Amino acid sequence: MTDRPSIEEIKHAARDRIFDVLGALGVHERPRGNYISMCNPVAKDAHPSFTIWVKGAAIGAFKDHRGIAQGDVIDLVAYLKGWSAGNDRAGRDQALAWLADFCGLLRMTTSQRAKQAMTSRRQAHEAEKKRGEDLAEKQKRAFQTWVYASPILGTRVDTYLAGRGIDLEALPLGPRGGLRRPTIVRALEAHLHTESRRELPCMIAGCVNPATGQVLAIHRTWLAENGAGKADVTPAKKVWPDFAGLVIPLWRGETWLSVKAAAEAGLRETLVLTEGIEDGLSAVIADPRYRTWAMISLGNLSNVAKVLPECIDSVMLHRQREWGNAAAVAAFEKGKAALEATGRPVAIIEALGGKDLNDTLRGAA
Repeated sequence: MTDRPSIEEIKHAARDRIFDVLGALGVHERPRGNYISMCNPVAKDAHPSFTIWVKGAAIGAFKDHRGIAQGDVIDLVAYLKGWSAGNDRAGRDQALAWLADFCGLLRMTTSQRAKQAMTSRRQAHEAEKKRGEDLAEKQKRAFQTWVYASPILGTRVDTYLAGRGIDLEALPLGPRGGLRRPTIVRALEAHLHTESRRELPCMIAGCVNPATGQVLAIHRTWLAENGAGKADVTPAKKVWPDFAGLVIPLWRGETWLSVKAAAEAGLRETLVLTEGIEDGLSAVIADPRYRTWAMISLGNLSNVAKVLPECIDSVMLHRQREWGNAAAVAAFEKGKAALEATGRPVAIIEALGGKDLNDTLRGAA
């Protein structure tokens, strides 16, 4: 006896045969570890921005890191088949029917499907456990890489930032007269860029869990040999490993207290949020009174909204001038709504000229 397979049965079957499913959808790229990184096959791009996970607990999940599309394996089928625009959850019924037929579920009995689903659940549990262990090991390695990097003054990272109009010597003294620096940003004189197989200077920043202060990932920007701009490699920036909900805490504001110490002291502060490091440091140069974080990517803004510490009672959110980029606009609005849902006032700050705050800083210079 057979009946219609459930959504969970279809998802389990699709994950079990993920490479067959991808092949049928025209995806033949080889994975790098747990995922495939490629150019978006629907909304064409010049650089790989499209990730499909093929191992671990997230098998079949995908994300376009420009905010164009993301979802589970069902959404992936709908998107690549043209039944969905990407983030609208459309085409799922067609995708489920396609997957059920492709995976042979319509030709199996209820008991056969139940046995297959049980096996899939056991494998998924084991994969999730291993994914957690692997992530913990990667986080440890990321922290070690950051720790072994050097302070940026006098390095090619310093040269790079100066070329962007960011003069670290312009930052104010600390409460006790000592020099203050964004110590979360560090320098590696030579760091391997995997795709180009080149050892290049690298600006490295720790990506921090705001609740614990732990560095759990690293943001890397590869630089030209002389530090005069980014290196001619693709991609020039990468984050490793997972960074959802993490931030790059660039500046502690006029109190120079940690968020934990600020909360314990009963302080309430305004937080400046920017997407990238250069914009964040430009904001600090412009007004060092405010605690300033880089949120790493627009897609991460919604996650950051969930982990704002107690001491933050309002947010100044930087918006880049990307009106022609529909995906960026949508990701910004989604993240802004998540911030506002916390009940904190949100003010938008924009560049006075150019695309972003760093353009404004360089224009003023």
